[in-house]
Amino acid sequence: MDWAVIDAFSSKEAELFRAACNRLLGRTFVSRMSYDNGEKKHNPEYTFIAQYQQTVRDYLALLGWELYQDPFNGYFYVQNDLEENRLTLDKETTGLLLALRLIYDENSERAGLNQDVVCYVREILEKTVTDFAILKQKPNMRDVKKSLQLMENHCIIAKLEGRFNEMGCRFTILPTILTAVSAERLNTLVQRMKISNEETSDEETDESAFD
Repeated sequence: MDWAVIDAFSSKEAELFRAACNRLLGRTFVSRMSYDNGEKKHNPEYTFIAQYQQTVRDYLALLGWELYQDPFNGYFYVQNDLEENRLTLDKETTGLLLALRLIYDENSERAGLNQDVVCYVREILEKTVTDFAILKQKPNMRDVKKSLQLMENHCIIAKLEGRFNEMGCRFTILPTILTAVSAERLNTLVQRMKISNEETSDEETDESAFD
């Protein structure tokens, strides 16, 4: 790794370097666009990573992380080379995440160049339980809030207005969900959860891990 590049950073660049690396390690994704109080704007951390991509990649590699980019959908993300630091989700959170991916697939063509899909809490619960039948019954709103906050913390969704424990809460599904839940894993997990719902009403399914 060429440490001279880092040594030559200005104070502002050094701050962006620290922020971008910590964001990737803590939240997995850094998107080209970000949301601040519901307002969409360009993300300077994404721009910095794009400019110094090799330096960021080399630095993260020292820590056991690999940097990837989806240039079309506009985000960087990391995966651990040692298969460590994986996030384990409970059944309800997994179900909501799968429903978000299905909703995104249904609406992404209409989203066009914007690439974000707007959704309501009411809609995701209807899709999860009724339309897609991923979960047998609706989770309580406390668990819904906890699950959606977790996804927001990992840059999969962004809240636009309201609270996650309110039916009328509006949020956007970010294109990062395409990496969080691959098409292959989506089909496998949806079928597994549907079979589980048919076979039992009380038992918990195995927890699922996502990068």
